[in-house]
Amino acid sequence: MRKTRSLGTAAAVTAAIALGWGGSAHAGTPAPAPAPARAAAAQAAHAQAVPAAQTRAAAKWHTIWQSKFKPRHSKWVSGAFGVHAYNVTVKYRCWNGGDGTKAKASLVEADYPYRTLGSHSYAYCNGHWWTFKSTKVKPATPYKVVVQQNHGRTHTEQVGAYQYY
Repeated sequence: MRKTRSLGTAAAVTAAIALGWGGSAHAGTPAPAPAPARAAAAQAAHAQAVPAAQTRAAAKWHTIWQSKFKPRHSKWVSGAFGVHAYNVTVKYRCWNGGDGTKAKASLVEADYPYRTLGSHSYAYCNGHWWTFKSTKVKPATPYKVVVQQNHGRTHTEQVGAYQYY
């Protein structure tokens, strides 16, 4: 009977060591400190988890550019700008002073101004924001925003290009 018990205790100690417990089979003996290899592995796992969390937290809306202006003519073209992701959202608005003016915005390639990647149809200049999104953009290509008013004297406009990454 006694041999069976000691064999059972030896098996329990072997299993505890294999599972990483590292303690003694006797109740009064304190457990040794964690092995340096286990501590280094835990620190490495934590270090790998931190950049992943920071990457997730960094995904947000970024302003590429924005401007508020009163154009001299009914057509206004922005300067060329680059993008960092494969999407661009353009927001614009204008104020008409009650004369019924409408405006429209388009996103075009800077090198090929007749290649329209996204646009919003003519909408009343009543101070509301109008938005459209294009997923056809490429990070290495320059783009411009074109804003056109349909008639009458020009009115104050506000335009911005934004990305989510």
